[in-house]
Amino acid sequence: MAKSPGKNCKVSWGATTKVVGIGTWDMPGISTDLLEATEMGDEWKTFIAGLKDGGEISFEGLFDPADGGQELLRDANLLGSQISDLRFYVNSVSYFAPTTTNPASYLLITRWSVKADKSALITCSFTAKVSGAMELL
Repeated sequence: MAKSPGKNCKVSWGATTKVVGIGTWDMPGISTDLLEATEMGDEWKTFIAGLKDGGEISFEGLFDPADGGQELLRDANLLGSQISDLRFYVNSVSYFAPTTTNPASYLLITRWSVKADKSALITCSFTAKVSGAMELL
């Protein structure tokens, strides 16, 4: 089994614009609605799979107000922009991104925050809602 150290991960806009300062990202994954299919007279509940939900992705790190990547994320949150080119790298070449196949998917930045503590560096965090699916490229 191949092992991948987290130190090789990053978040970027497309292939070239790294979001500076990011130290962690978390993609809990896909959930599937369960639809009850039980009929009268059944002794056990039965279910079938319903719609899938791409979930949310959270990522955080050091705040840098001059970083263009962080600024794009803040603007995307304020404008409600659909983001299709944000990449979550697992190593130097492989990354998760919204699918480009039919139907294409995208991310919506639903939250961004900045946290300051007198005994620590200033940090920022972002949450993105996946509309559709993510794929590993």
